[in-house]
Amino acid sequence: MLEGKNTLVIGGGGGGIGRAVTRKLGAAGSAVAVADVDAGRANEAAAELTDAVALTADVRDPARSTSS
Repeated sequence: MLEGKNTLVIGGGGGGIGRAVTRKLGAAGSAVAVADVDAGRANEAAAELTDAVALTADVRDPARSTSS
């Protein structure tokens, strides 16, 4: 259903519901940008997927958002 779509950015994608969402989207063939305040969790979640990138992001403070 999502195959060939643009990359989807999932905030809080490193844990809990966000991580479950990244898994579902990855399984559906979507490219995923896993964004989380914890870089380690974002990297672990992205490593589980075929087409994913990890981002360190704090949506409360855009100045603290970087790619990892």
